[in-house]
Amino acid sequence: MTEPQNLQTNSPMKAFVELSSGLWINQALNVAAKLGVADFLTEGAKSVEELAQATETYAPSLYRLLRALASVGVFTEVEPRRFALTPVGEYLREDNPFSLRYQVMMHCSECNWPLKGEMYRTIKDGKPTIQHIHQVENYMEYLDGHPQEAELFFRAVGGILKNFCLPLLEEYDLSGFTKVVGAAGPENVAIGWMLKNNPTMQGILFGPPPVIAEAADYLNSEGVGNQCETVEGDWGTPVPAGAGLYTLSYTMIESDDDAALKILQNLRGAVAENGKLLIMDSVIAPGNEHDWNKWLDLEEMTMGNWKVRTQDEFNALFEKAGFKLTRVIAKKGETAASLMELVPA
Repeated sequence: MTEPQNLQTNSPMKAFVELSSGLWINQALNVAAKLGVADFLTEGAKSVEELAQATETYAPSLYRLLRALASVGVFTEVEPRRFALTPVGEYLREDNPFSLRYQVMMHCSECNWPLKGEMYRTIKDGKPTIQHIHQVENYMEYLDGHPQEAELFFRAVGGILKNFCLPLLEEYDLSGFTKVVGAAGPENVAIGWMLKNNPTMQGILFGPPPVIAEAADYLNSEGVGNQCETVEGDWGTPVPAGAGLYTLSYTMIESDDDAALKILQNLRGAVAENGKLLIMDSVIAPGNEHDWNKWLDLEEMTMGNWKVRTQDEFNALFEKAGFKLTRVIAKKGETAASLMELVPA
C-alpha cells in the first residue's frame, strides 16, 4: 500500500490553518482538565474503556479527544486505544504541586470564554469586552459576585505563580533580608516560598478580611504560619513600613497606568531608603519576537482596562513613583515573567 504524501508540510497555508484552529486545542484541554483524565493516568497507561468508566464518559468520543491531544503532546497512545501521560500532560494532574489545570479551566470558564468571541468589539471601541457582556467594570468586579469562579481564579493564579515566579526567586539572594511585606492574594505563594526557604525571615501580608483569612490558611498549610503576620488593609491604606523587602506579583498587570502608579507610590511611602521592592510580572518582548505575553495582553484587554507592559513602560512608571530599576532576572523560554529589583530613587 502506498503511503500518503504530506504535500503541504511547513507551508504558509498549513501554518495559517493551524493558527486559525487553536480554539480546538484550548477546549480539548479544558474537557480533559474537567474530567480529570490525567489523574487516572498517574500510575501508568490505561485503555480508553478504563478511562471512560473512570470519568463516566462515552468511550468512542473520549478516544477521539485523547487521540487529538496526543497529537499535540499532552498524552501518548502507547498502543492502540491505550494512553499514557507525557511531561506536558503532567501539568493537568490535580496532585502536581505545579499543576496548571485550573489555568485551562479559567480560560474556558463561563465568564472568560465568551470574552474571546467578542474581542472585535473591544478593538472597535476600546472598552473591555467584559463590560459589554457582563456589565461590570473588570474581571475582579465580576468575581466579587461569582464565588465559584473566584475560587477557580485563585487556584489558577497559584499555579501560574509557582511556575512563573518561583524559578525567578530561586535566582535572587534573599540572605540579607529579615522581613518581607506583600499584599495577600498573589503574594501568598511568593512569601510562603521565601519564608519556607529562609526560616529566620518574618513576613507581613496585608489585605481585606476574607483574603487575609485565605492567606493565613495557605501559610499554615505551608508550615510557615508562625513566621507571618496578617494585617487588615488594602492599596488605599498605608502599606506596613519597616521591612527591608517588599514584593508585588502579577498586580500591575491587572491595573491601568493610573492605578499602577498609585500602588507604586503607596509602596514608595513604605520602602526605606535602603529597602528593595521586587516586582514579578509579565514583560512584553520587543519587535516581532514570538512571546506568549503578547497574547496574554489581548486577554487582559478583554477583562478590564488592564495591560501587559514593555520594559520601557514599566520603567516610566517606576520613575514617576520615585523608584529606580537596578536589576532584571528573566529565564527566557522557561517562564513568562520577569523579576525586577527596584530601589528608591
